[in-house]
Order: sequence, then structure tokens, then C-alpha cells
Amino acid sequence: MNCQRFVMLLPIATLPLLLTSGTFAQDKMPDKMMKGGRITLMTSPPAAKAGLQGATGLADVDVDKGEVEITVTLAQGSKLPDGTVLEGWLSTAGRKGGPGMSTASEKDQKFGPAFGMESTAMASRDIPYALSTGLLRRKDTTQTYVGKFKIDNPLTPYAAVAVTLETDGNEGSYDPRPGTPFMDGMISGAKMKGSN
Repeated sequence: MNCQRFVMLLPIATLPLLLTSGTFAQDKMPDKMMKGGRITLMTSPPAAKAGLQGATGLADVDVDKGEVEITVTLAQGSKLPDGTVLEGWLSTAGRKGGPGMSTASEKDQKFGPAFGMESTAMASRDIPYALSTGLLRRKDTTQTYVGKFKIDNPLTPYAAVAVTLETDGNEGSYDPRPGTPFMDGMISGAKMKGSN
């Protein structure tokens, strides 16, 4: 893949998650990630454009076990736009660790730079990273959609949980980057509230 094109695509993957929500602001983040907990997800401005502004959501996050369960309930009478699916995401947006909000590290690049090219590695450092937790599936004929995710790594680099509207339905040769932001919430913010 052309490295220059790859660098151009990276910001597209995470900027929608960052720009439409105030929850990703760096100044709201503590220096140390908490254990997770139950997080209330708030709708972002594009939810209204899709007719989904009344939706509610939550995410149960266990940082140490690498587990996330996202639940979204659409308001009575509303439905996902035709061909649209919900996808969950973890994002490093707002995490302190390097220049700006980056979690990039040279410690894991002993044998060469990320992406195999120093210029690409440097250009990617200030770009937050988004990790898909997969599709949210509808529970029977209810208005509730649920997605479960488990990874064999702790979730310590991640600061936020988000849900996107994927209008390509994630079918065929779909775009694997985040679609339109729909809901989001801070991982550590939920734990901080719970520990007061």
C-alpha cells in the first residue's frame, strides 16, 4: 500500500470520533487510566440528523480483562436508517503519553519504525487510534442493540468508547474505519464518578 496514502487515511479514521463530541477533550483526562466500570454513552450531533436523538446507551468496561459490552436502545418509534449498522469502538483520544494526545511509543519499535517507514511513523504519532469492537446486534425484535468484545490485552491505552453509524452496512468491501459518530463516553470518567 502506498505509505503516503495510508498516512492521509489515518486522520479520517479517528477525526469523526474526535470532532463531534466534547467528551474527548484532553483536559478532562486524568494522567492514569482507571479500571473502567459502567459508562453512560451520550448521543452526538449526527444522531439527530439520522433521527436517533432519543437513543440511550451504556458500556460496561473491564480494563484489566480487556472486555467491553456496549448496549444501545433506540427511542420508541425510531429505527436505524436503511442499510445502516451500529459499530462499537475504543479510542485513545485524549490519552496523554507523547506529543499531543498520542500513545505512540518508540519502546515497541526496537527493530524498525511503525509502518516500516520513519516518516510515516512520525506522522502517525499525533493521530488517536481507534479499535473496532465489532457490530452491535439487535436483540430479537426489541429496540436494543448489543455488542460484546474481548481482547487478550488490557485496555489501558484506551480513553473512550464510541458507537458509529456505518451507512455501508459493513458489507462487501466496506470501509473498516469509523463511520459517522453516534454515541460516546469516557472510560476513566465513569470510574471517577463511581469512586466519589
